[in-house]
Amino acid sequence: MKKARKFLLNTLILTATSLFLRTLGMGFSVYISNKIGAEGMGIYQLLLSIYSFGVTLSLAGVSLATTRLVTEQLTRSSAQGARRAIFRCFLYSLVGSLLAACLLFLGAEPITNAWFHGKISPLPLRLLALSLPFMAGAAAYSGYFTAVRRVAKGAAAQVLEQLSHMGITVALFTWIAPQGLEPACLALVIGGALSEVCSFFCLLILYRLDSRHLIGSAPANGPALHQILSICLPVGLSSLVRSAINTAKQVMVPLGLERYGLSCQTALAQYGLIRGMAMPILQFPSALLASFSALLIPELAEDHIQGRRGHIRYIVTRIFRLSLLFSIGVCGILLFYAQDISLAIYQDPQVAHFLRILSPIVMIMYLDDIVDAMLKAMDKQSHLARINIAEALLSLGLLALLLPSTGIYGYLLCLFFSEIFNGTLSIRCLQDTAGFSLQWKKWILGPALCMACSCFTIRLLIPASFIPAILFTGLFYIFLLFLTWHLTREDLRI
Repeated sequence: MKKARKFLLNTLILTATSLFLRTLGMGFSVYISNKIGAEGMGIYQLLLSIYSFGVTLSLAGVSLATTRLVTEQLTRSSAQGARRAIFRCFLYSLVGSLLAACLLFLGAEPITNAWFHGKISPLPLRLLALSLPFMAGAAAYSGYFTAVRRVAKGAAAQVLEQLSHMGITVALFTWIAPQGLEPACLALVIGGALSEVCSFFCLLILYRLDSRHLIGSAPANGPALHQILSICLPVGLSSLVRSAINTAKQVMVPLGLERYGLSCQTALAQYGLIRGMAMPILQFPSALLASFSALLIPELAEDHIQGRRGHIRYIVTRIFRLSLLFSIGVCGILLFYAQDISLAIYQDPQVAHFLRILSPIVMIMYLDDIVDAMLKAMDKQSHLARINIAEALLSLGLLALLLPSTGIYGYLLCLFFSEIFNGTLSIRCLQDTAGFSLQWKKWILGPALCMACSCFTIRLLIPASFIPAILFTGLFYIFLLFLTWHLTREDLRI
């Protein structure tokens, strides 16, 4: 019971933190979009997509490796082994991040010359490159706090990072942003880079204080370098290849739209509407599942180490069902209230159009995230690597084929294909690994009807005010799930 209460408390902490940060991020995104417009959002998203390649090379599964290896050492009652695990994972992250920083710094000029049509200089990318070692170090220490189930300290660092990013950026915006798009992007980049530095030192200090209280006198017999590599290399290789291809995909979108017949400005604006405005709305509710994703790794890793397959099947089945029910609810709300949500946040009806088209994707997108976390906890990162690489290559080819002929809708079709392909194969792997069976008709059809009934009923009762309508829609959906026995008290016992 004590363990269950701790799991619930950590879940609530992470959920509250994630919702708070995503709310801040959404407000920040609105602020940025009002300052720099859709074209500026498109340029900024392109910068972030290139930067994400360096981030992937820097992190390379470090957080997962730290969580898994620290959990393993603490399961064996080796406090010294846990300290050795975090130290070696930190060194591994430092080497990878310095390599990534050098590559991004030196490649900034040819990248900006080739892909940004002279709209920005190499300086923003070079500043982002300098933040990579701090981000990698922070990831290692964040993995430690997940492993020891003291997520409040990692959450505090995340809050500090977001607040410092916003504060620095807003301050810089008042000074240099009015000078044009590049100064505005530069302000965003400086704010992001300095916030990573703040997050790293915060986590370092908290780790130094916390690690003094580790208990366990067993001999420190690990982890060896090959153990770190066995986790990091499959995850890192998969993420690196996928990130490289995704970066290429993101760069291809504006170029493909230009081949379709759009101007450079219009192409960047459409890309900015989807990636910088619609996608943050789609991803916002996933904060509730992100908490489970993070906390499930040490829990399932411990079960996997001890061979408790029955308990693994029990947890996986219930988490999967709850995640699916949640995803169906979010899909219905985004589909039904797309216009109201988009106008309230961005005052732009074009966002609603893309939001309505993309809303069905959240069902598989949310499931894929939590399925990936569960598979990584059970040492299936190599299998995930193959799936991710195959999906990235296939979607790249599809994007190159569709963009010049179908425009932005080719990009949307590619997003659907990527999520369905990756999610289907990952779920199949989870079935084989955890030994649970899916009841698609019972788990999808019934809840979907409950959600549709909720949306239409509440819309008729509350036609004007959409925020109360969304809240009551969600509550009525939960009520109907219990009423129709698609959700029971037993399902909530994890």
